Amino acid sequence: MENKTAMWGRAAHGLGWLGGVLIALTPFVRGWSIALGSNLIPARLWPGNLIVELIVAGLLVAVGGTFGGYWWEKRHGGRWGALDLLAWGGAGCFGWLVPPVYWLGLAALLGVAGVAALRAWWNGRRADARAPASEWNGVLCGLILVLAVASDCIMLEQVKGGVPAVLGFVLARGLSQVVLVAVAWFCLQQFARWSPPGTRWLGGLAVGVALVALCAEIGMRKLWGKGLVLFFGELTVGGKFDLLHVLQGGGIRISVPVCLAVAAVVLVVAAIVLGSAWLSRRLGLRLRSCQLLLVALGAWLLLAVEQSSEPHWNGRVGRWWQRRSCMIHLCPGVFAPGLASYTVQFREPPRPSALSVTRRPDVYWFIVETLRGDGARPEVMPFLSQWRDSECQPIRETRSAANATHLSWFAMLSGKPPVFWETDRQARRPAPLLEALHAAGYRNEVRSSAIFNYAEMDTTNFGHGEATDVLLSLTPESTEWPAGISERDLHVLDLWRDSVLARPAGGTFRLVAVESPHYPYNWAADFTPPFADFAKSSWFPLHPSPQDIVQVKHRYWDSLAWVDGLLGKYIGFLKAQGRYDDAMIIVTGDHGEEMQEHGVWFHTSGLTVEETAVPVVVKWPKALGRGEPVAQASHLDLMPSILDALGCPQAEWDGLAGHSLRQGGEPTALIMSHYASQNGEGMVWRRHGYEAAFAWEKIWVPGQPRHIWLERLTGPQGNLELYTPAAATAALHQFFPDAIARWFTSFE
Repeated sequence: MENKTAMWGRAAHGLGWLGGVLIALTPFVRGWSIALGSNLIPARLWPGNLIVELIVAGLLVAVGGTFGGYWWEKRHGGRWGALDLLAWGGAGCFGWLVPPVYWLGLAALLGVAGVAALRAWWNGRRADARAPASEWNGVLCGLILVLAVASDCIMLEQVKGGVPAVLGFVLARGLSQVVLVAVAWFCLQQFARWSPPGTRWLGGLAVGVALVALCAEIGMRKLWGKGLVLFFGELTVGGKFDLLHVLQGGGIRISVPVCLAVAAVVLVVAAIVLGSAWLSRRLGLRLRSCQLLLVALGAWLLLAVEQSSEPHWNGRVGRWWQRRSCMIHLCPGVFAPGLASYTVQFREPPRPSALSVTRRPDVYWFIVETLRGDGARPEVMPFLSQWRDSECQPIRETRSAANATHLSWFAMLSGKPPVFWETDRQARRPAPLLEALHAAGYRNEVRSSAIFNYAEMDTTNFGHGEATDVLLSLTPESTEWPAGISERDLHVLDLWRDSVLARPAGGTFRLVAVESPHYPYNWAADFTPPFADFAKSSWFPLHPSPQDIVQVKHRYWDSLAWVDGLLGKYIGFLKAQGRYDDAMIIVTGDHGEEMQEHGVWFHTSGLTVEETAVPVVVKWPKALGRGEPVAQASHLDLMPSILDALGCPQAEWDGLAGHSLRQGGEPTALIMSHYASQNGEGMVWRRHGYEAAFAWEKIWVPGQPRHIWLERLTGPQGNLELYTPAAATAALHQFFPDAIARWFTSFE
């Protein structure tokens, strides 16, 4: 009888624990928001970001499991009370409860539990006070605290504001991490105390994952200049995690060595967790839960004092840099963001409908992956440099629309600023340029040696194929493609040649993506690299020496040199077949690449010159001439330039975000991204050597911000001294007179 009672008790404990977990997870699973006064806080703070989702879900499991286990332990209803919790949690997670009913029931449960907890505390407070402290893995707790502080303090390499800013940052982040680690460990202790024995291993798993995440955070910030949260945020497309497609896009495959490396990491972490627990027992480390809360409270009070005193000894630049550099702030500070703040509404360019086409030249457009602007020089790309300087329109400064592939492609094919990418991603409609050309009778052919379903580039730009006659790209099911990226680029060249020969001249739009310069920077096996001293490994060093950086650059230049020959074959073929003179030809890159100029590798870390200065090379049909010299061009100018080449009247493309390069003028260039983790700047305007940089909250989340602020305004001589918002706004109108009217319906 006793065994049966004990068995029922253990089962009821597990059911109550599970019910508490399901109750806590209900808002998260259902995607509800929690109302705090007039503010709505979504339970899923960043849908699709694996790290944020794990943290939020883990906290909810800990809180819910602790509540459910406590409910059972104090015999609040026995096993039938546990079944009630399970039924309520299951009904919530499966969507059988509307939010008001769920919140009402939760409030009743918490009320009953709260009254019972107060009664238990009152009746047993003396006995609890004499209870011995429990064992505490203080070694592991201390290690996690050190790693958490170190992950923040890595950013000191980019600190702005001098010694006071450094001091304020270290104090604020150190105290903040003490609070966070102490509270997290308190929750872990409560979870272990009230949960069934069979679930307590989850606490150890959470600690192990936290250890790996902190080490990865430190390594990634040193290597790429962005942490784990922002990295996984970049893999989020419309609220889903898309790591597989990202790896496929970069030519990376899951392999046996990778799996063995992951297994080795798991074993090392398990050894650290178990070894630190053994060492803590040997050292006799013991602690009461209330002591952890006292430590957290004391650290938070010191943090509040430090933050409130900073205006007296830390300047605005240092305080604002601290505020924007970290995602979690435990003290609500009042900071005036930037030089001036604005409430804005971006202007969405209209879709061209029926085009009045009077000319039908073939349009050949080559988008070279990761084509940095200073690569288009005679030492690296002799063909492109000579062809650009002798046969194409002279353009002094050229910029991409963004620092990420899918955003730049979207801007080029839609004529819209990248801020509208999320809206069009959801629409799943062909890009405006392709749709307009198709309606005008053009044949649209798009070819790439890489995948198009990365970041939903396929459906965002091409819809369901309604406007493309040929849409060719690598897919997991492809069997006819060569294995290497450069060999696939050659395969695309052969298919493109066959297509050109199969059709008469005129009325065809052919877009080709050249993928070889994508990391790790590729070329065909029979190519002799012009820079012999190049990095042989694709794993770039964490702390590169000057020689390391030179070798990585040489590897990149070698890849561009091979692509230069490929472009020469494309354009030479057109000349040989008599299809060159009457065609419009465009060569550009989707974005650039950083080689440690600002402390990171690759791209998507900022709207820097290295990441956004790309060639924009335009050869007009012979009848239109070479084109007058222009001072500046960007990706957003390409769609209106194509429509102008087709003879469309200006009224049909004048509402686009860019302008036709045949029309001259001195327009401002717009560069935008939600990948700007290095310096927090998400939008840059450029004109005549002047640059205005803007930021907003949650800059890493796609969408249209309503509130932005001016971070800086620089000119040929450096930063402009602007001491008031009025002066900053006047400077924007002075140096960028066309920007606000072109890109905003409201800018206040």
